[in-house]
Amino acid sequence: MIIELETWTIRALMERSFSHYGNLPAIAFAGESPKTYNEVHAEVQKLAADLISRNIQKGDRIGILGENCPNWVIAYLAVAFIGAVAVPILTGFPDADTRHILRNSECVALFIASKLRTKIEGMEKSSLHSIYSLEDFSLEELQSSHSNWLEKTIQLIHKRTGKKPDHQDILKELPGPQPEDLAVIIYTSGTTGNSKGVMLSHYNIVSDVIFSIEKFPITHEDRFLSILPLAHTFEATGGMLCPLAVGVSIYYLKGLPTPQKLLAGMETVKPTGVLTVPLVVDKIYRKKIVPQLQSKKAIWALYHIPFFRRLLNKAAGRKLVQSLGGALRFFMFGGASLNEDVEIFLRDAGISYSTGYGMTETSPIMTINPFGHVKVGSCGQPIPNLEIKIHNPNPETGIGEIIVKGPMVMQGYYKNPKATEEVFIDGEWLRTGDLGFLDSDGYLFIKGRSKNVIIGSSGENIYPEIIEQLMLQNPYIQQVIVYESQGKLTAKSYMDADMIDQEAEKAGITTENLESFKEQLLEEIRKKTNEQLPGFSAISKIIEQPEPFEMTPTNKVKRYLYI
Repeated sequence: MIIELETWTIRALMERSFSHYGNLPAIAFAGESPKTYNEVHAEVQKLAADLISRNIQKGDRIGILGENCPNWVIAYLAVAFIGAVAVPILTGFPDADTRHILRNSECVALFIASKLRTKIEGMEKSSLHSIYSLEDFSLEELQSSHSNWLEKTIQLIHKRTGKKPDHQDILKELPGPQPEDLAVIIYTSGTTGNSKGVMLSHYNIVSDVIFSIEKFPITHEDRFLSILPLAHTFEATGGMLCPLAVGVSIYYLKGLPTPQKLLAGMETVKPTGVLTVPLVVDKIYRKKIVPQLQSKKAIWALYHIPFFRRLLNKAAGRKLVQSLGGALRFFMFGGASLNEDVEIFLRDAGISYSTGYGMTETSPIMTINPFGHVKVGSCGQPIPNLEIKIHNPNPETGIGEIIVKGPMVMQGYYKNPKATEEVFIDGEWLRTGDLGFLDSDGYLFIKGRSKNVIIGSSGENIYPEIIEQLMLQNPYIQQVIVYESQGKLTAKSYMDADMIDQEAEKAGITTENLESFKEQLLEEIRKKTNEQLPGFSAISKIIEQPEPFEMTPTNKVKRYLYI
């Protein structure tokens, strides 16, 4: 679908949707009656007018802190409508980081879920003057901050027209946001221990929405179940603004999406599309599908023959779709690479899917694997009007740093001109920090992060992420990182204790011999992995990680804590 707008702002984008899809269902909690696009429009306008009455002006920063819910969407849109700047905050950020973000961005108002109030203790002396409950938009006034603009505007319109104005009439009097105006500041989750505020304009975000939709076959007949945090830019753009731009209905779970809540929500909503990170489907594949296949030796033996593997995957795929509501048309994956064996399963099963590549600094979507033309292992082709180049490619492999240029690339890092200057080449090409190559069809393949590359003894480039992906194909491994230690490659792995216990029980291994059994298992995994790697990338040993790795709020391992 091609969307045409006179002004490329979030307000203009949504005004178009409210006009086109007014009576269609828009947003709701799973299992509840949805608000229509017209009803959402009215609530956005009402809240926007209230923000104005609190003397919140164009360019002011407003925080949003809470789990996914319909009111999160309404708050975000109300902020955008008046030209203020949304500062979405991941609920998984430590309290100190949350307070730092609010202070650093100089938020004057905050929408917050009641159960998260402890995160902002001690903020009384900050720039915050208004706190809104995300449950019902009730207001707590920290400091007096009233504007007469609203009353004066109402009087002016009444005098001019002879009728009492509604919220839409009032907002028409307000200078709306312009494309180049700042729309959001999103603080990255900091896999290197540092969090930077990414500044995205209305033009950045709307261009990413419009050009992504050209590659993203969704319509007003689709239903989405939202499971990724709205405070993450992938869900905000791909899971909220893209679907709302074409009339999709979006449903939210109450609370964090545990496996039980997720399956119940799927059964209730019967979604046609799901945006998610690969980890969700990867867990289903490894925890449910693989163990069922392995439970019968004859079946597991047949599974390694391509013809029978396709038949078995197709049967398993039908069961999977039914367990997810029965109406699923596609998965859209982002945030990490998809394991090749999971990708093969989805393809064999006939489940439509796409992978993509993006980062907060690009609003975030950069590439989409065309539905029906997915290349296994690739993250797809650039969306329209985004240029991708490989900087300083290796003459033998073609691998180099991925750099990009386009209208969706950020304005810079908030209050951090030095970091902004460092991340751009010649002031226009954004350095992604990722390594990869483009094939002859323009498909992008990512090999790892430039800062994670290990140089071999003879100068070879070793990409730990490739080794990690190979190891994660083993069902006993849940998490793994590969790094250099004393000149040799070491893997640190968090194992699936339940699967190991089950296997040990089958083999008659006693508790006293369990550690020895795990050591043998790790050695088998090491040898099997090394068989698939060149000699210079061979792992010398695997160390068991006793506890799960600490993750960022976007499910990436904080490598710097373990290397």
